[in-house]
Amino acid sequence: MLQAREKRVQRQEEMLRSCSCLVCFTMNIAGPYKISDCIMRAFAEGVAKIYRLLEQNGIQTIKAEQIVEKTGVEGYISLNEDPLKIKRLMVQIEDNFELGRLFDIDVIKPDGEKVSRADIGMDGRNCMICGSEGSGCARSRKHSVEDLQQHFISRICNYFNNQYADWLAQQAVKALMYEVSVTPKPGLVDRADNGSHSDMDFYTFINSSTALYDYFKKCTLKAIELCDKTPQTLFSNLRYLGLEAENKMYQHTFGVNTHKGAIFSFGLIVAATAYLSENGQNVSAENILDVCAQMAQLSMEDFEDQNIHKSFGKQLFKTHNIKGIRGQAAAGYPAVRGAYPLLCQLMRDGASVDEAGVKVLLKLLCEVQDTNIIKRSDEQTLIKVQSRAREIADGDNVSEHLRQMNDEFVKLNISPGGCADLLAICFLLYFIGE
Repeated sequence: MLQAREKRVQRQEEMLRSCSCLVCFTMNIAGPYKISDCIMRAFAEGVAKIYRLLEQNGIQTIKAEQIVEKTGVEGYISLNEDPLKIKRLMVQIEDNFELGRLFDIDVIKPDGEKVSRADIGMDGRNCMICGSEGSGCARSRKHSVEDLQQHFISRICNYFNNQYADWLAQQAVKALMYEVSVTPKPGLVDRADNGSHSDMDFYTFINSSTALYDYFKKCTLKAIELCDKTPQTLFSNLRYLGLEAENKMYQHTFGVNTHKGAIFSFGLIVAATAYLSENGQNVSAENILDVCAQMAQLSMEDFEDQNIHKSFGKQLFKTHNIKGIRGQAAAGYPAVRGAYPLLCQLMRDGASVDEAGVKVLLKLLCEVQDTNIIKRSDEQTLIKVQSRAREIADGDNVSEHLRQMNDEFVKLNISPGGCADLLAICFLLYFIGE
């Protein structure tokens, strides 16, 4: 450690010869182990924050170095700026960034002296564990090295887990927004009209989609927490979160069911994605849907439960063996496995979101036993819809034919809501895959 300190001073002196101040960035780590994948990841995040803040303030870097030693990782950035100004900027990171308390960002003047927090009118830093005056805890050794290490690792893990959960929740909300925005969609809410729905519009879907953000994040974090358990155990823990999400949806839509099917499917998909990622497995669409299938097998038990309320889905299962979205999920979403590659191909080929979305929706309409259509009409109507969808898919002027189909659906009061949910799943997998 003494040799490392001497080397650090020499390096600082060399770099200060060609600049007016030097930023020296290290990690505030207790104990003998100063290098790990976790530490390096947090260090890289800190470096990125420093560069971003300098860039936002129009400050150019003269020279930068990073040194990795057994004694820790060090970053150096030389600048031609007022040291006090740079210290004020670096304190912003230390005090406001989630990992900032784990960073030591020193600003060194040309004479080799550090700019202290007192020099810019700031108080000293508090203890990262108890919040007391930091130097007092250090002098008295109030906290053990083990406690400090545990706190350090826990804070880093929580930060990156939340960052990943935020990202995945963003993709889920974006997928819902893309689905409702695709136009034209026969019988469905889109940017042009409300389709066959008199109780909802485009803005109802915006309210519902944004309200579900926390649910998607919770599903992701639950999957990370239970990554060492079976997918079936994970599914059991997701059920309560799904019920909470349904209640929240109804609160934001004033009792209208906009996303009940998507709550079920998207909860599975974001959880499966996080589950694979946390276990170091390939996060491919195929693997995601495989894990969904393992989880969703438990949902099929509801059809055998004699005490469950007699829902339309259960009636369809008993009379026609149509399993709806649960059956799709338990089988690993076969309709999505067929439609998702089409979406990817269309997007690669430069199709607009509307063009790609309506073609994928048509493919789904041709193949899926949409229980929403049956509920609003009958099986014969579904068969006619599928036949009509095949004709349109094989012809030209797809959008114009879909607008005509929308008029027909409105007159018949039918809506392919199940296919809409599957289209949204395709978008979600596409965003995850990007």
